[in-house]
Amino acid sequence: MNSGIARRLGLEAAAILVAAGALGLAFNALSPRGIAITRPLTLRELDARYLSAEETRALFDAGQTIFLDVRRARLFATGHIAGALNLPAEEFTKRFAEFAPMLPRETEILIYCDSKHCELSRQVAGQLGQLGYRSVKIFYHGWDEWQQRGWPVEK
Repeated sequence: MNSGIARRLGLEAAAILVAAGALGLAFNALSPRGIAITRPLTLRELDARYLSAEETRALFDAGQTIFLDVRRARLFATGHIAGALNLPAEEFTKRFAEFAPMLPRETEILIYCDSKHCELSRQVAGQLGQLGYRSVKIFYHGWDEWQQRGWPVEK
């Protein structure tokens, strides 16, 4: 009789642990402050690499690459690479779904922010990698360099 009660209590405890774990994972996944369960992909794993200004301009001229500006919207509004989309890094999680149709996974994406000192491009490259994007490039010198060279811009 005691073994039957002990077994039932053990099964109930296991069920509670499984339910608590599932609830915790679901909450973490839905929370904007959730923690990463897997490590971010490296640039090598993403096939992401930093491009020079000349390499970036060649992609721009070829017209086959999507340019993604990850600076804040107010900075984007003051000027950006012609034809670029704006998905601010701090809004990536919240707004990616609206951009997904414009960012096919098989298309090459070039990400840029202000300058070589800006880490937002690398951050967004990692997030895209977690979503299955593999052809991601980063314009190392960013908007500052593009603008200094007098290349095509929009406001």
